[in-house]
Amino acid sequence: MYSLNFKTLFKTLLFIMVGLLFSCEMKSVRPSSDESPEAVTGRVDPKYSISKDRAELDELRKNVPEKIRIDNDEKALMAEWFVEEKHSPEKIREKFDQLFRKKRNKLNDDLTKERETFNKEERKKRESFLKELEDDRNDFLKRKVTRESRAEFFSDQDEQRKVFFAEQKEKREEFESNIKEKRKNHEDYFKEKSDEFNAELKSYRLRWNEKQKQNP
Repeated sequence: MYSLNFKTLFKTLLFIMVGLLFSCEMKSVRPSSDESPEAVTGRVDPKYSISKDRAELDELRKNVPEKIRIDNDEKALMAEWFVEEKHSPEKIREKFDQLFRKKRNKLNDDLTKERETFNKEERKKRESFLKELEDDRNDFLKRKVTRESRAEFFSDQDEQRKVFFAEQKEKREEFESNIKEKRKNHEDYFKEKSDEFNAELKSYRLRWNEKQKQNP
């Protein structure tokens, strides 16, 4: 009885240790919270991936690294379209074009929202800064001051204004650069996937035509 209990306890402890090691291994491949989707997957955000919408599988695949998940989804979709000659090449082209437009429109919408958010925040900071300068100026003009103090005050306000707008310009240029790079990366990705699809469709069309000849 003692020998049996010891073996059972040993197996239980071994199972727990293996489970912990597996859990640690899976955690090591998860992205940190401060990494962008593009940093994790390469060039593009997963939501623009040319793959089937499969939200219902996310819970089952949550421990799979994001890049591997996207690659698998893309391959699964291509296999679904091309593995058997079930649909005409024209029908498959239509499906791809619809998905392609959906992903590109999603990208355009998101970039537009990102720009609107940046513009709103930029305008809010500018208005707040100018209001603060105005309040300081009104308070200053209520007091009797020397000519030197007056000149120094307005010179200081001019300097503050120059620094503020120079910083805003730098942030605007950085934002525009990031938007441009993000769009280019995704457009490169879309072109790459379009080329892959066209190559697969060309091969599929030959098989489809051959099948139609055999089964008129």
